[in-house]
Amino acid sequence: MKRTRLRPARGLPGLALSILMCCAWPVAAEDAPKPDAAPAEAGKGDAGKGNEDTGRKLYNRYCRGCHGEEGKGDGLVFMPHVDNLTRKGYIDLLPDTYLYTAIAKGGLAIGKSSYMPAWEGTLTEQQINDILAYIRSLPLH
Repeated sequence: MKRTRLRPARGLPGLALSILMCCAWPVAAEDAPKPDAAPAEAGKGDAGKGNEDTGRKLYNRYCRGCHGEEGKGDGLVFMPHVDNLTRKGYIDLLPDTYLYTAIAKGGLAIGKSSYMPAWEGTLTEQQINDILAYIRSLPLH
């Protein structure tokens, strides 16, 4: 019997496949924290303390690439799945502390994708609250 050797995929498609296989393993549903069980930052995450206009500018700089200009998850950057920040019955039910944790600590902190980076080293608490204020101002669909 002749053995056939499998060759690794090459080029850009091979690189994309390698990244997906190595980095995009989903978190099991039973292991993912529920929105109300997210580790809350004590006293942090209050959209009411944020400035919507400043938040829009920060959102456009740091979030729009993945979440899209209107927050619908249709950004131009390749991601396996990006949440729609305007989905009625979902985003409006999430507490500000949950969203704050997602922005500050990244996706893994709330049981989501590691593609969502932690911004706490880049953004201040006030800037994160500004982004929260902007997200809360987006029309729900």
